[in-house]
Amino acid sequence: MRRLWAAAAAGLVLMMAGCAQQTAPTGDALYGHASERYFPLATSMHEVIMAVHPGEWTVEKGGYGAIGVSCRTATGDSGYSLNYERSVTIDDLDAEAAARAAESAFAELGVVAQVTVRGSGDAEEHVVVAEDELVGRAVVTIRPAQGEVRVTARTECAPGDAHDLTAMVMGGGDRIDAEAARRLPATERQESVPQFYFPTDGPVYFDEKGAPVEPQPVVSEAPAAPYGD
Repeated sequence: MRRLWAAAAAGLVLMMAGCAQQTAPTGDALYGHASERYFPLATSMHEVIMAVHPGEWTVEKGGYGAIGVSCRTATGDSGYSLNYERSVTIDDLDAEAAARAAESAFAELGVVAQVTVRGSGDAEEHVVVAEDELVGRAVVTIRPAQGEVRVTARTECAPGDAHDLTAMVMGGGDRIDAEAARRLPATERQESVPQFYFPTDGPVYFDEKGAPVEPQPVVSEAPAAPYGD
């Protein structure tokens, strides 16, 4: 179901890419356009990380994927991108098998990935790189000596104000701050659902000291934002 939804949403992204925007979207239009980019990214990358390791992954701080990151578009205008980062440590990590699993997961999504091996010994890395409208530029870095896998994805820069987008995603605040950051998930698991709205009265995933809450709140249905169509 996730894969079918991601493929359908990807079609929306491709249609949007073919329609040149004369001006940067604002308000509901900005949120709507960003959500149509976010959900394909989040659902697709969920397929990839769970193919590599179907357990609990750490969401890197600032890398949940729903926050607007300031950037410059191809025309030099200010815009936003979405930045996704996950990591996990696996006992007895089989780097070759993990790389094959990531490559196959991208292939299932219709995305061609390239696999390379860099370094040797403790510095050896297996790197899987995929670039596509669906995931932007996605990189899976596997370090067998450390048992570490780090996954990143970043969408291309799109027109729109990153701070305005973040304010809507985080429930109306001026921008993300330490208090708002506590409402961003600290982990991702098989049952995790993508979220693109974090109201001020929503669950917190980090305590006041910045440590992940244990156990993490379980959200089975993401809250609906009062933005977009």
